[in-house]
Amino acid sequence: MTWVSIPAADARVRYVGRTYRADTGVVFSHPGVTVHMRFWGDAVRMRLDDAGAGGDVGTNHFDVVVDGAPPRLLAVRPGPGSYVLASGLPVGLHTVEVFKRTESLVGTSTLVALEVHGELREPPRHTGPRMEFVGDSITCGYGTDVTFVPESSSSKAPGFTAKHQNPRRSYGWLTARRLGAEAVFVCYSGHGVYRNLDLSTSGLLPDVYERVVPDAPIDWDFSNDSPDVIVINAGTNDTFAGAGTAAFLPDEAAFKAAYRTFLTRLRTLHPRAHIVCTLGSMTDGSKRMERQGVATSAHVGDWISELVAERQRQGDARVHRHVMAMQNPFVDGVGEDWHPSAATHQKMAESLSRFIQDVLHP
Repeated sequence: MTWVSIPAADARVRYVGRTYRADTGVVFSHPGVTVHMRFWGDAVRMRLDDAGAGGDVGTNHFDVVVDGAPPRLLAVRPGPGSYVLASGLPVGLHTVEVFKRTESLVGTSTLVALEVHGELREPPRHTGPRMEFVGDSITCGYGTDVTFVPESSSSKAPGFTAKHQNPRRSYGWLTARRLGAEAVFVCYSGHGVYRNLDLSTSGLLPDVYERVVPDAPIDWDFSNDSPDVIVINAGTNDTFAGAGTAAFLPDEAAFKAAYRTFLTRLRTLHPRAHIVCTLGSMTDGSKRMERQGVATSAHVGDWISELVAERQRQGDARVHRHVMAMQNPFVDGVGEDWHPSAATHQKMAESLSRFIQDVLHP
C-alpha cells in the first residue's frame, strides 16, 4: 500500500454541520461539525490549517473516533499542521470520525486534505431524522467537562478553557442520540436574539443562522435538506445583559420583534420542520429590578411562550414551547462560568427528548 492524498472536498468525505469550500480546503467553525470517512488500509492522517490563536482559550480541540471506539482528544496547533488520526490498524475497512468540540470564538478550521495509507471508500450514510440546535454557549457545550460544586451563589467557578468545551455532553447531542437523529449546531457564546451579553447588537443569533461561519460573510445554502426538528434555546444572553446599566431589564418590544421575525424566517426556510422553542437552564428568563422602592420586572420566558401561542393561533401547528427546568448548582454542580454541568445537560436532554417524542408521535 502507498500513501494517497485526498482533497478535503472529495465527494467520498462526508460532513455533518455547516461547511464551505474555499480554494484552500473545506472551512468550518461551529462545534459539532463532523468529518466522516471510511477507508481500506491501516492508517490515515489529516492536514489542517487552523486559525485558533493557541493557548488555553484559543486552541481548537477535536474528538477522533476510530471504528466506534471511545473518542481520543486532539488539540491542534495554530496554522498548518499534519495530524495522525489512526495508525497501526489491521489492514481492512475502517471508519474515522473527526468531531470539532470547540466553537467559533476559538477559531475557524480548514481541512486541507486527508492522507490515507490505502484507499478511501464511500462513507456510510445517515438514514434517521435530522435535528438542528440553535443557541448560545449552553448549546455549544461550554465548560461541560468540568464540574464545580459551589458553596454559595457567590462562589467563583472556573473560567472558560477550550479543552473543556464538549458538545458530546450537551443537551443537544444527548437529545439527538436518544432520538436516533443526526445533530447540527448553530450556536455562539454570548450572543442573543436582539442583544448580546455585552449589549452589542452585531452578530445576533438570527444573523449567525444565515451564515456558514459566524464571522465570515458567506451565506449558508438552505437548499440543502431541511432539518426535521429545530430547537431554539435562545434568550439567556438577552436576559443577562445590561448588569449595572440603564438597560438592565430586557426590552419586551425589541425582543419580541426580533424573535417573531426569526420564527417567521425559520418557517419560510423550513416549511415542514417542527420548531421547538425552549430556554435554559441558566435562567427561566425572569429578571427583577428595584429602584427607589419601585420594583419592575421582565420575563423573557413568558415572552417566548406568548410568541409561540401567537404563531399557533395563526395556524402554525408545528411550533412548540418547551419549558426547561433551571439548573440546581448545589445538587448537580456547574460547568465553567456557572454554565450547566454535564449532569444538568443530562436532565435537560431527558426532558427535551420526551417532549420531542410526544411532538413527533402524539
